Amino acid sequence: MVSLAYPLIFNFMHEYDTEAVGITIPVGLIVGQKQVLIPNAKLDTGASFCIFQRVYGESLGLDIEKGEKETISTPMGIFSAYGHEVLLFALGLQLDAMVYFTTMQGFNRNVLGRHGWLQQLRVAIIDYDGKLFVSRYEDEN
Repeated sequence: MVSLAYPLIFNFMHEYDTEAVGITIPVGLIVGQKQVLIPNAKLDTGASFCIFQRVYGESLGLDIEKGEKETISTPMGIFSAYGHEVLLFALGLQLDAMVYFTTMQGFNRNVLGRHGWLQQLRVAIIDYDGKLFVSRYEDEN
């Protein structure tokens, strides 16, 4: 067995509760002069998109259905969501991102997925210790 070292440097570290369901990350969204804070977004490495409850998009003054329509398929069913460009901030980072707001009634999760979040970052998770490390993808190591 060959042992290799892969040194990585991260700009931010977030500690999360390993007893809670999922990895929770507080997130903010900005459109123009309006801002909304979402304290309970979940990191979802299997999600294609960042998806938030409709109420957050409406709080930003967005006309939800005028966004880019996407049909989202999950093990629990299929629903529509509409994409809008926002400034997303979390863990010391600010990212321009396309995020989606659901039209599904009763949708009670807020998800940080691949497009809009993970694809812009370098990420390491040490779940045993409840630590999430992040840096912008383009930042130097």
